[in-house]
Amino acid sequence: MLLETVVYDDKLDNIIKNINEIKYTFESSNVAIGISESVENDLHYVKIICSDKDYSEKIKSKFYIYFAEELYKYIAGDFCKNKLRELVKESYFFLNPDEIDDVCKKCSRIILNYETINDSNISYINMVNSIVNKIIECIKENDEININGFTTFRMKNIEKDFCNIIDKIIENYMVEKEYDEFIKLLKYFVDIQDSKIDELNIYVDREGKYMLRDMDGNNIENKMIDELCDVNVSGVNLDDVLISGLITLSPEKIIIHCRESFTNKEIIQTIMNVFENKVFFCDDCKMCKELKRNLIRQ
Repeated sequence: MLLETVVYDDKLDNIIKNINEIKYTFESSNVAIGISESVENDLHYVKIICSDKDYSEKIKSKFYIYFAEELYKYIAGDFCKNKLRELVKESYFFLNPDEIDDVCKKCSRIILNYETINDSNISYINMVNSIVNKIIECIKENDEININGFTTFRMKNIEKDFCNIIDKIIENYMVEKEYDEFIKLLKYFVDIQDSKIDELNIYVDREGKYMLRDMDGNNIENKMIDELCDVNVSGVNLDDVLISGLITLSPEKIIIHCRESFTNKEIIQTIMNVFENKVFFCDDCKMCKELKRNLIRQ
């Protein structure tokens, strides 16, 4: 049973290698796939055939997915090699050469190796999967696909999808850059401050409010920290107030207790980035055990 006829010219001779890889994938699952190739007027015609006994709509759907993924790799590779840099330079002219290099590397890594993207960037996987699904729909239109025709007439829409991925990558890149600058500024303030306390312990209660204690367990919140702990005012950013208090006190040592109880994990990362080797963690002291018993959020 014919699955698909793939047509391409000599410039795309690596396509047959990709088709053979699909063939081996099926054969590893005991599905017999045959390949028949002929050449007419410098065009290669490759028929991919499934044995009648193994054929099913499920097998055909799997083939569409496998071939769409291989076609995506070819399209993505060509885009990153020949169009990515100029597109970034033209659309994001405010980036300097080093930033353009960084952005292009990030874009290539995500567009070409999206399978390795971690869960924190699931949106990239969804955007790439959307492109693959569009390719699948194109393959389904008939039993023959001309790769050259596809890249000529269908690439404009796919390039728009690539541009959406690039926009998202650069948006995140600029946010990260601003965050790095913010951290540098905070570290500068810490460096020029005289330390007002040797050790500061940070706890969080069941309502998510922070409690600050010195090494003897004494409450050391200043007016700002008192507002943080005791007042629930709409619009007050407790994390910003905490960071401001830490900068003001500039402790020699910071101990964060029961880090898993912090609803905002980013605040912990910010503290670590600013205070670096001054930050320590505790999860087993008397206060930690008490907090764990009482930390039942409503």
